[in-house]
Amino acid sequence: MVHLNNTKLKLILTILTITLSLQLTAQDLTKQWLDSISGYTDFKEINIEEFNNWNFENVLSNQTRYENDPISTYIGFFGPKFRRIDFQLKASKNDSIYSVKGKSKLGENIRPLKGKMKLTNVFLRPQEYITDSLYIGVFKIELKEPGDKEGDGYFTGVFTIVFYKENGKVERFSTSSGDEPNFTNTFIGYWTRFNSNVSRKVIFSFWPNGLYTLLPYCQEVYEFPEHLEYSVIKEEYLQYGWEDWDNFSSRQKKKQW
Repeated sequence: MVHLNNTKLKLILTILTITLSLQLTAQDLTKQWLDSISGYTDFKEINIEEFNNWNFENVLSNQTRYENDPISTYIGFFGPKFRRIDFQLKASKNDSIYSVKGKSKLGENIRPLKGKMKLTNVFLRPQEYITDSLYIGVFKIELKEPGDKEGDGYFTGVFTIVFYKENGKVERFSTSSGDEPNFTNTFIGYWTRFNSNVSRKVIFSFWPNGLYTLLPYCQEVYEFPEHLEYSVIKEEYLQYGWEDWDNFSSRQKKKQW
């Protein structure tokens, strides 16, 4: 039997407490997010069976339709310092599962990703303007780095889209007036290192800030200058990959990488 002195025991308990806290926080965020979606006024959860036949490839994938396309790259926050992380993802439908290939960029670290997404919930709001019906779709997602480099890991969480159907094609919805829902293509989850309990909160979408855009559960990274109508990333966080982020005027995304 191994006997531990009080100092070593306290150290072990502290490490375990921190580890469990990080995991619980990440798991709590996904649950909070799902609860907030199900609480949206006028949206009611419906059976997803019909939607397994719909094709969401274009809505889930980032696309470059023209220079500085706002949907060309997913951008968000990684970890407690809100480091900038970028994603390029392409989804391919395979029955009710979407295979996902892409890559992530955290600082200068670019890692290939492979994974899958599966639709788990759909919420409907019938309406008579913009589109006949508006939907919120929730996908369970897992993306894995190759594992051939020390420090590799995997992303898990929920991915949420807002969409409608027009002329038989699924289209991405985004508000231009601030009307709810004022989010789309948003990931809430965490990254976990392989063979480790090291975990980091990760939240991303197409834009991390703007007139109607705020990434959820990241309130401390934003400020709202009185002379502006939109949110900006606080100066203290710009050193974590946001040095060239213009906040609004040109808001250039990084070139293909």
